[in-house]
Amino acid sequence: MNLNADNCLSHDPSRWSALQTEICMNIALAKRYAFIAEADRAAELVRLGFISRVMAADYLHIAAFYNQLTIEYGTDAIQEIIADALSEAVA
Repeated sequence: MNLNADNCLSHDPSRWSALQTEICMNIALAKRYAFIAEADRAAELVRLGFISRVMAADYLHIAAFYNQLTIEYGTDAIQEIIADALSEAVA
């Protein structure tokens, strides 16, 4: 790809197509989506009795911190994701 060509895709987000915007946003949100999936997986492990609810919450909080999700989305948003996933889980 010749990035210096006149017909090069714009690096200016205001000139992006809807598809280009969608692709960029999906990549930017991938860590959040992965975290939600892992929270659901941890909840399933709680339901199956492999780990306790407290352990699942601790693992998820540490993962969120390590991956800077608490910085990107805030502690309240991360806690809400964890609470939603674990709300039905009983160990």
